[in-house]
Amino acid sequence: MKLLRIFWALCMILLSHYTIRAETPAGMVLYFESGGEVYLLLAEHADSQRGWAAFGGGDREGETMAQTAAHKTFEETRSYFSRTDLEAKIKEQEPLIDGSYATYFAEVDFVPAQRVMNNPIPKEDDAFGERSTFAWIPYSSIEPHIKNDIEHEKKYLIAPAFVPKGSVTNWLWPVWLANMRKGAIEGSLPWIDN
Repeated sequence: MKLLRIFWALCMILLSHYTIRAETPAGMVLYFESGGEVYLLLAEHADSQRGWAAFGGGDREGETMAQTAAHKTFEETRSYFSRTDLEAKIKEQEPLIDGSYATYFAEVDFVPAQRVMNNPIPKEDDAFGERSTFAWIPYSSIEPHIKNDIEHEKKYLIAPAFVPKGSVTNWLWPVWLANMRKGAIEGSLPWIDN
């Protein structure tokens, strides 16, 4: 009995020194406006059948949601967009929260998607290669998909004119699309007048 009490005491000591923390995933939608249209920079998930989406993922210990969104976007755009600049763009922004995922929106200057895609990937960190093909997709081509509930097993096709040659998939990732639908319903998409 004494051994059992010692065991439980040790367990309590260990638990008091180590905390289990849940990941706080976050991401960012990069966009620019031109000629009355909004264009979203999306990328295909490398080595995956997920499809196309904006950027994001899990946090690093001690990061705020905004810092996570900036670091994941920095990595997944192959360090083309500066993490510091991205953080500054979303500093005062309230994110769109969908479940435990936080989405921020940042207006950026147009840059050819090919330039982002061809930015050299640092050899020491595979996080920079999580995305393969990049494209600016008009929001008007995404909007019809988010008018109804999103079915997670359905493939929401991107118009062929916007899918770069060599892409493995030609659909939007339903998880990301559901997040965009929530933003449209709540009026959180910055390019939509409420």
